[in-house]
Amino acid sequence: MDKKLKHVTYLKLLRISEKSKFCDRLEKERRSSLFHERLVFSFLGYCDRIGRSASKRQIAEETGLSPRTVEKSLRALGLMVFINNQEKWLPVTPDTDWFGVLPDPDGDHWYDKYQYVKLYLPRKGGKIQYEKTAKRFGLNHATVYSQLISLAGRSSSVFTSETGLSSLLNGINRKTIATVLNDLDHIGLINREKVGNRIRVQILPLTDNHLLLFRPIPKGEKITVKVPKPPEIPNKYEMKGDVYDDWRKLCQGLMTQSYAEKAIEISVELMESFDCFHEFLLQIKERHESNRKKGKVTKGNLGKFFVVCYEAKLKKLHEDEEKERKKLELHAYLDSDEYRKIVEAKEKAAAADPLHENHIFQIESITSRVCFNPDNFFKNQQEAECLINQLNQFIKNDGKDELDSTRFNLHAFELTKMYLCHALARVNKHYSSDEKATPQEFILEINRVLKTVKRIKFSEFQWVSKSEKENELSSTLS
Repeated sequence: MDKKLKHVTYLKLLRISEKSKFCDRLEKERRSSLFHERLVFSFLGYCDRIGRSASKRQIAEETGLSPRTVEKSLRALGLMVFINNQEKWLPVTPDTDWFGVLPDPDGDHWYDKYQYVKLYLPRKGGKIQYEKTAKRFGLNHATVYSQLISLAGRSSSVFTSETGLSSLLNGINRKTIATVLNDLDHIGLINREKVGNRIRVQILPLTDNHLLLFRPIPKGEKITVKVPKPPEIPNKYEMKGDVYDDWRKLCQGLMTQSYAEKAIEISVELMESFDCFHEFLLQIKERHESNRKKGKVTKGNLGKFFVVCYEAKLKKLHEDEEKERKKLELHAYLDSDEYRKIVEAKEKAAAADPLHENHIFQIESITSRVCFNPDNFFKNQQEAECLINQLNQFIKNDGKDELDSTRFNLHAFELTKMYLCHALARVNKHYSSDEKATPQEFILEINRVLKTVKRIKFSEFQWVSKSEKENELSSTLS
């Protein structure tokens, strides 16, 4: 490999072999050619490796793809990528059969464990100059050249074909590759010779002009060397001569004093005893060791974990206290004159309007608006009850032929109350008035309400007062 390539920026383009399952996970619309998807996923893997995500614009700028191609590639990748809360993209951790696996990977991140080809990225604005025209030195040129460098290895030449390169580059058109090879030959990056059905490609030395076609490694600033602070010694504790020195001794050797002091401070706020503090410390120490054995943490920080658990305990106490405070406030409000007046006002409003959603229908709903017997309160109540029963029976008789009788009988009384409330609304001006509606006026309004019912054709409702019934019964017996 030419030493000058060390000054060129490259991306690890993850290698897809014939047995790789990467293409099986793509959406069906882009199964014919997957180079762009491979490139986008490789770049997102690099982003995940360095702990950042990328927007569509950043992906396009860094890979040299057009924004539209990036959008299509992300759509084709489907569930292999996801978008975070910042509207930026990240890859999912791939299965081991998506790419070729390195026999001896160097690194802990999944991106370090797979085989790759170094894709030397093109510089924006790079040109291939012909006699009468100029062409852009783009991503396809850089990709084909990078693949040739990978195939050549330590030698300077490689036997290949346009079809073979097309397969290695996951479907980049064979004619496109032939055109790209011609361009690379023209500018002196390679030299081609026809050997039977194949071509022998010789990698030529890079010149300074060639380097202008590739993206250089950005120059960085030297980081100032900082002298590290010596770590705090866990066993170095300063006893303060108060009642909490015994508590500090429990923590000594397990954590730094700063964590111990914070934990003691929270424990005091929780009004815990020494025994409670000791017991909680043993519990957290056991949980910490269990997490280490299960691989949830490697080394861990017992002091920090101890304080975090105490903070969670204190937060739970504050939440419980807040719930209890709100509960007491609610009970106090429900017992207050203010709430009682609101309830009374709502009950009064409901009683005054028969069609109010909170109106409770009862005998008084009728007697407060209609007068059957002005001389006897109890007989007036009985007449109203008699009217309700007669109307209920009337509705059952007239509705049984129109609707399912069993179901109708269950709901007949509810219909009776509803029709009565609508009739009472028509005579509501008599509510809490000295002048009440007469039974005849009320019966007239009931029949008007019944006529508005479209599903059942009611006949005219005739009401017989309780006193008339008793007189008829007496005359029959005599």
